[in-house]
Amino acid sequence: MQKILILGHGYVGSYLYGELNKNKKSDVSIVRREFLDYTNSAELIKWFKREKFDYVINAFGFTGRPNVDEGELKPELCYELNTFAPLKLSAICQCFNINYIHISSGCIYTNYEKEYNEYDEPNFGFFNEESSTYSKSKHAFELGCDYGLTIRVRMPFCDKLHGRSYLTKIKKYDNLINLTNSKTYIPQLLDFIKQYVSEKLEAKKKDIVNFVQPKALATDKVIELMKEYKLENSNWSWVQFDELNCIANRSNCILSTDKLKNKYEFDAMDEELAIRAALNNILMDE
Repeated sequence: MQKILILGHGYVGSYLYGELNKNKKSDVSIVRREFLDYTNSAELIKWFKREKFDYVINAFGFTGRPNVDEGELKPELCYELNTFAPLKLSAICQCFNINYIHISSGCIYTNYEKEYNEYDEPNFGFFNEESSTYSKSKHAFELGCDYGLTIRVRMPFCDKLHGRSYLTKIKKYDNLINLTNSKTYIPQLLDFIKQYVSEKLEAKKKDIVNFVQPKALATDKVIELMKEYKLENSNWSWVQFDELNCIANRSNCILSTDKLKNKYEFDAMDEELAIRAALNNILMDE
């Protein structure tokens, strides 16, 4: 029986625990920071000496409430949770020869010059003065980490009106910006991680994979779908980014899924199909 530890009980972590826990061949546990301070190396080492884990999945991090602007107000905490603590965790997993999976972000690129793959140098990361503290902290982790699998997600959405879901945010916002961005359908992310673990793939050598849906949609196309499924906001209006008075700049880009398909043999649903599946499940749940 495989022992799997999930650190972080947030949006992705809680969904992942529920899904992995369905497999009776795995012993899955999830730990909140209040119970185990995973920024404390001594506590982690003590824990890993006592418990022999096959996989550690890092689903904790600083995302900011209500948005990434919070990173500009709390830069130390942003770097602690997105860079320094995960780097210490990956190093400790390496010492104990534990497979390490890190849930991260693809918000380290911007503009539409190309579909960015895992080998492209981030242009909205640590070395870009115009990027957000959040994006800098995510890129800084990648620069320092040389162990485990990093999974980049963007604008995640799911089958419920969860407060952290992209679809929930779009429904709630009155002011919308019409830009095209890659997005991640959480149920498919869970399927990928389940497949990875069930096949007992090693997550020890450094690797990075973009996990987003192919054929990214612009916001206006998403709005059309939401209206079709009667999930809309009568106050919606289109604005420019500058009108929102945000503190931090935002990443807007499309990520390549070639590596996901070719190396990991995972055929992700096109974004329109994924959004339709989510909207249909949301309506059924209501």
